[in-house]
Amino acid sequence: MKEKILLALHDQNLTKILVKHLNDAGYVAENVMSGNDVIDKMKSFEPSILLIDVSLPDKSGYDVLNEKSLDRMITKIPVVIVSNSTEPIQIKRIPSTPTIKDYLIKTHIDPEDVVLKIEKVFGRAKADDEVKPKDENVGKGRSILWIEDDKLLSNILSKKINSSGFKLLKAGRDTEAFKILESNTPDIIVSDIMLPGTNGLDIIQKIKTDTKFKKIPTIILSNVDSQTDVEKAKMLGVNKFIVKAAVSPDEIISSIVSLIA
Repeated sequence: MKEKILLALHDQNLTKILVKHLNDAGYVAENVMSGNDVIDKMKSFEPSILLIDVSLPDKSGYDVLNEKSLDRMITKIPVVIVSNSTEPIQIKRIPSTPTIKDYLIKTHIDPEDVVLKIEKVFGRAKADDEVKPKDENVGKGRSILWIEDDKLLSNILSKKINSSGFKLLKAGRDTEAFKILESNTPDIIVSDIMLPGTNGLDIIQKIKTDTKFKKIPTIILSNVDSQTDVEKAKMLGVNKFIVKAAVSPDEIISSIVSLIA
């Protein structure tokens, strides 16, 4: 039986293109345009995967996902968040659930990338198509200090980091990060910019005052493209400033690999 894919996207042109690509790839794809229709359509269509945009008319994708998480009939259906919106994703509004499998959030979405994401959810993506480092064992013997308090993003990226062979040193706030650094010297430091009671840039600044950590590559993750933050990051010697809404988790991993490979 062909897997069924339900698309709930704000962009009608993108929806038409994706439906065609998915049908051509052997799936049965249907779509809804209004957030009010998603839940009922999921129950009648019984899709294998939901591709949803957070920016839907009538009812936001955030509200749909939270309603879905509480409905036993559809709560276990896997979800890929797909958006070509220029607005930053409010990750904290997305329910923290293992059914959120991946993100594809860019200003331009390649239909082939969407098909690949779906293949990966079903566990049958071709190895050559995966976003992998040049050396599959590039992370072996290397560690990442990752400072992030968002549980959903943590769940997705932690799996990708571990599967790349890296040792993950996870901190949810500044005090935890400094505690880790007392006994570890990571190969790279990745920090969210908005953290409980502090700012990721301030953490990086403090870390770099220690000569032991001064030359460690650093990446800042942000929900917004703030020029002020970008300039401060440059002054601190941050290697990459990444806007979460502009990249996928795979691209974050690729950025990490590019700095330490």
